[in-house]
Formats: sequence, structure tokens, C-alpha cells
Amino acid sequence: MSFNFRFVLTVDSGSVEHGLFDWLFWIFFMFYFTYFLKFLKSLIWGVLRSVRILATLFWRVIWRGVVSTTFVLACNSRLRLRNIRQINMESDDECELDSTWEEECENKTPRKKNYKKRSRYMSAAKDMQDFRHSCRNLGDDDDNDDEDEPGEGHFYNLDFYHGQIKSSPDDVHIDEFHQKWKGQYHWLEDCHSYIQWLFPIQERGVNWDAHVLTKKEIKAFRKDEEAKRKLVESYKLMLDFYGIHLVDETTGEVDRAPNWTDRFRNLNRYTHNNLRITRILKCLGTLGLQHYQAPLVKFFLHETLEKEQLQRVKQSVLDYFMFAVLNKSERRELVRFAFKHFKPQEQFVWGPKKFLSGEVDSKNEENKDNNTAEHKEQMETDEITNDVNEIHDNNHVGSIENEINGEKDQQAADVQPVEMGSDKDNKDEHDSDDNSPCNSGDNDVKKKQELSDSDAKKEGEVQCDKRLASHLC
Repeated sequence: MSFNFRFVLTVDSGSVEHGLFDWLFWIFFMFYFTYFLKFLKSLIWGVLRSVRILATLFWRVIWRGVVSTTFVLACNSRLRLRNIRQINMESDDECELDSTWEEECENKTPRKKNYKKRSRYMSAAKDMQDFRHSCRNLGDDDDNDDEDEPGEGHFYNLDFYHGQIKSSPDDVHIDEFHQKWKGQYHWLEDCHSYIQWLFPIQERGVNWDAHVLTKKEIKAFRKDEEAKRKLVESYKLMLDFYGIHLVDETTGEVDRAPNWTDRFRNLNRYTHNNLRITRILKCLGTLGLQHYQAPLVKFFLHETLEKEQLQRVKQSVLDYFMFAVLNKSERRELVRFAFKHFKPQEQFVWGPKKFLSGEVDSKNEENKDNNTAEHKEQMETDEITNDVNEIHDNNHVGSIENEINGEKDQQAADVQPVEMGSDKDNKDEHDSDDNSPCNSGDNDVKKKQELSDSDAKKEGEVQCDKRLASHLC
């Protein structure tokens, strides 16, 4: 190396400077070229990555849009049946799931439904319709429809109210519920397995250890006054939990309890109590305590619509509570009460407005008045016709009687000469032969003649009476 270095230096100093410059140039060139390649590589990879991301996003958006659109179009009818379809009462032509107005809706003309307006959910209406149908004919003694019911030989709910078994899984006696659980609001709020035992219905609840009611058990429960008395105690227990007081057990009237403020706050906060109240109303109607239903529902309507309390209970009151009332006339009055106090009334969808607003009632009154006037006119016409017919019948009967009297007079005139002749002959015979032995025989002949004349007269009268009866008929 030293030899070469010295050789280069000895050859030409200018060439040495030229060689160093070239080496430095190539070193810097290679250095920057390397970074340029790295930059170019990263740039290319960045562009490719961006293209891939954009392509992925594009295809995801397009694919999801196509799939979702196709799915919605293909399953539109099913989705409507499950979640989307709602009952629209704005057009007053939906009565298929609500029998409250079925008599008025028999001759209505269906119109196209409008789902854009406020509407009533089909699931709620279907649930309450199924409940009302399940309570039909529960008072009959015919048990033929109960032969295939499971567990019909053991009445678990009736045994629980008789104190023979305890609730499961809580293991609580019915009397213990009424005595120790009353006022224990945190127990009643946090525990979710007791309500199915206190208020059994024909539907399954969240407690699978509880038992549903069977038809035979319902009929037996309705006849058991002691079990029904304890059911009323359970009703009082829950009313106290909700801040309500039972004023009259005979009428079912309820009112606010002294602690209603705190209990209303709890009821408005935990909406699962709406399900419990629906179950309570169903149980009362099923087990023969229907007179408790309407007063409780009217109380909630008054609190939610007039007093504007319990706003998170309001929807359940309108969708479920009202239509759990089995008595149709009471249910109609509740719907009318709700319509009267609902604001705005244009958005009321729980009954046909043409009946609730009184439009149909006024038309019915007009038709009734018209029918009454027509009926009066028809009655007057019938009375005049009857009078004319009666006069005509009297004249006809009078002519018949005159004809019959004429016949009687003619028969009497025919009979009279015979009687006069016989009397004259008898007198002559009596004068000429007063002391004759044949006098007694002549008297017998005279009596026979008189009897035959009287028989002929009676027969003529009978025939005249028959003719009169035939003409009158």
C-alpha cells in the first residue's frame, strides 16, 4: 500500500486530486441512491396499501349495500310480522286484534294502512287478544276441553294458596308473603321469582319452577272463596309496593297511598314493574276477580294522562293495561276516558276516532229518531187500517145477524099456525068429548107435538149459530 501511494504521488498530484473527487462523488451517490431506493420502495408500498384499503372499503360498502337491500326486500313481510308491522288506528279500520269495537266495525270498508303516523304495536294487541280469548267459557262446568292438559291432576297454584306447598325457589309460605314481605320494598323489587306464584296465569314467566294455570284449576280456584280472599291480600301487598291503596274491596276502588311519592319514583324508574302489573291484571280477570281490573286501570290512566305522573308507565297503560279488562263495556269506557284526556287527540291510536268522538253516536241518534218517527207513522197507519177493517167486519157481521134473525122469524111464523090449529082441535075435542075415555091419549099426543116443535126450533138456532161462526172466521 505504501508503494502504491507513493507511486500515485510521484506520478501526478493532479490525478490524485481527481481520483479523490471521484471516490467522494461515488460514495455520496451510492449513499443517496440507497436512501432514494428506500424512499421509492416505501412510496410504492404506501401507494399499494392505499389502493388496497380503498378497494376494500369500496367493496365492503357496495357488498353490504347490495346484501342488506336484498335481505330487506326478501324478508320485508316477515320483518313486518315480527317487528315492523303495527296497527294504525288513524284510519279507523283496524279491528282484527281488538274486539272492543267489533260490533261497530262489522260493516266497515277496509282502507290502505299508513305506517308513517303514530301507530299501536301489533305484538301488544295480539298478546291481549290471546289473553281475552283464553278466558272465554271459564265459568262453564264442561271439562271436555281439559282432558289433554299437562298436570291436570295436581293444582299447584291452588295448593300454594291453601298453604300446602311453598314457593320455589324462594321457599316462602303464602302467609309469610302477606305478613313478612309487606313493606319490604327492596325484597319485592330485587326478587323476580315470587310474582309467578302470587299471581299465576296461563302463560309461562321467567320462573320455570312456577306452574301455569290449567282450565280445571281456574274453575276450582274461582269456586274457592278462601283462595280468592288470599289472592286479594296478595293484590293489596303489591298495591302497597306501588304506592296505591285499596279503598273498597267490593267495588275495587283504589287511590294514592300516603307514601305514593317515593313509590311512584321507584315505579317510574324500574319499568319491569309494568310487566308485573300486566300479570296482576291478567290474574285477577282469570281467577274471577274482574271487578278489580277497571278501577286499577282507570287509576293509572288518571295518573298518567291527567296528573302527568308515571310517564314511563304511560305506554304500557295504553297498550296493555286497558285491554286486559275482560268486561267489554268497561273497556270501552276506559278507552273513551283515555281518548278524552290524551294530548294531542290526533295521535290517539287505541280506538277508532269516529266512535270515540261521538260522530257515529250522533248519526245513530239521528237514525234512531228517524226510525222512531217512521215507526209512529206506521203505527198510526196500522191503527187506521185496523179501525176500517173492524168497521167493515162489524157491518158484515150485522148483515149476517139480520139474515139469521130473518130466518128465525120465518121459522117461527111457520111453526105458529101449526100450534094454533092443534090448540083449536084440542079445544073442540075437549068440549065435545070432555067425559070421553080417550081424553088422556089426546093429551099425550099434544105433549109429543109440542116437544117435536121445540126440537125443530132449537135445531134451527144451532144451524144459524154455525153459519154465523163460519162467516166470522
